[in-house]
Amino acid sequence: MSRLRHRAIAGLALAVAMCGFAQAADVKLAGKLTVPPNSSVVAICTDPVVQNVLNEDLRAARHGQPSNPDDSVTLTVTVNQQMLAPGVSLNQMFPGDPSMVELLKQAGAEPPPLADAGNQPVDPFANEARRQALAPDDPVTERFRTYQASQQAAGALTPYDNIPKNQIYDTVIVARASLEGAADELKVVAVVHAGDDVRIAKELVAEEIANAILH
Repeated sequence: MSRLRHRAIAGLALAVAMCGFAQAADVKLAGKLTVPPNSSVVAICTDPVVQNVLNEDLRAARHGQPSNPDDSVTLTVTVNQQMLAPGVSLNQMFPGDPSMVELLKQAGAEPPPLADAGNQPVDPFANEARRQALAPDDPVTERFRTYQASQQAAGALTPYDNIPKNQIYDTVIVARASLEGAADELKVVAVVHAGDDVRIAKELVAEEIANAILH
């Protein structure tokens, strides 16, 4: 059984034990990574969680094999994390690569505008109607969100204003991986649903990248 499957099963069991239901991040990939034969991979990543998981997986794959720096290639992974809150733009989420919008759609999230400085009035009712059409809630959650939208429209404070934003909005994690001296690139987009664990989602992203290299 792969480490990715072990992690997924362990996370699912823990969540079910705590609340009876688990909702994993939605992860989508595009592209590929091709490692030269007999080469070892050294990972360099901008995110410490992804870096640690990659190091663990690559170290496990090299177990019992001698390390030769002359035969190693560098894997570079850049990670960008953005919350899908009002004001975020595609330029922030996918710097220089709006083509990744398709991956975001496949992961179940609605792409924000290409360039939104966040200084335009936000219509909470329009946002709520659009979100509800994409992902209908249960009746209790729907009533709460509708109430919250009405209070926002009136400019009034609500008892929910102090709730952390990551409990209200989804978070998008974008990773781009490339190997030294190769034109190939792997793109990974993960949508972390409101209230879910971003760290676990990053671990899943790292596992996907490691699997692309090792299999």
